[in-house]
Amino acid sequence: MKIPCFLLVCLSVQCFASYKPVVIIHGVWDLRYSLNFLAEQIKQHHVGTEVHVIDILHGWKSLAPLWYQVKAFYARLLPIMKQATNGIILIGYSQGGILSRGIVEAMEHNITTFISLSSPQAGQYGDDFLQLIFPQYIKETAYELFYSRVGQRISVANYWNDPHHQELYYKYSQYLPYINNEISESYQKEYWKNFVKLKKLVLIGGPDDGVITPWQSSHFGYFNEKENVTEMRAQEFYRQDLFGLRTLDNAGKIKIYEIPGVHHTNWHHNVSVIKNCILPWLD
Repeated sequence: MKIPCFLLVCLSVQCFASYKPVVIIHGVWDLRYSLNFLAEQIKQHHVGTEVHVIDILHGWKSLAPLWYQVKAFYARLLPIMKQATNGIILIGYSQGGILSRGIVEAMEHNITTFISLSSPQAGQYGDDFLQLIFPQYIKETAYELFYSRVGQRISVANYWNDPHHQELYYKYSQYLPYINNEISESYQKEYWKNFVKLKKLVLIGGPDDGVITPWQSSHFGYFNEKENVTEMRAQEFYRQDLFGLRTLDNAGKIKIYEIPGVHHTNWHHNVSVIKNCILPWLD
């Protein structure tokens, strides 16, 4: 039976209209065009998808405190979410991934899928990362700046998680331990409720990243006090289900990709990563 051309067109339009809008949030130090390749690949291979690369807080401005950035990016997300009755898909690259988690947890949203692309979800502690932004510091001494009221005005300090100075981390860090819901007197039930609204959480990272340290932080793994990596399911925030990570995992809503051979700056330019780890989750 031959399907009339007009019917094919109608079916195609209906299919495209059903795609959720995709919003991409850039990382630290990124320029205006940094995520354009990823956006174009999505448009090319997932035809009909509406893609938004949020065009604010680039370069030096990406070092603004993360709660400030969460509010700024959320303001740009709001009109997109209001128009998307079926929800949106959020992709956060590098720092943009941990910033995006703040939006998912702390703000009212209709985000159905959150794709975290090489993001330090459990924190950051590494010299290679520091050299990109603060070449005068080494990881062993960075806490002297980052764990202070002045230091916390820098985005990187908000998720710097020194395994040897945990008392200072919990005392001074204004972002990561809060979205982890690890500060008991500031526990936010809404963070849990908002996070478990996700239908899918996609975590992408790999051993050759070279910047995210440990690289397992992209999968919620992290250093213990001996700098041995504790994987996600052994983390206290997972075991206690402080912000809903265990709930999503138990429901089969977490997909983890461990991809070797990709450097940190290449994740959003790697066609294989985009094709195999991102595109399948855009319906």
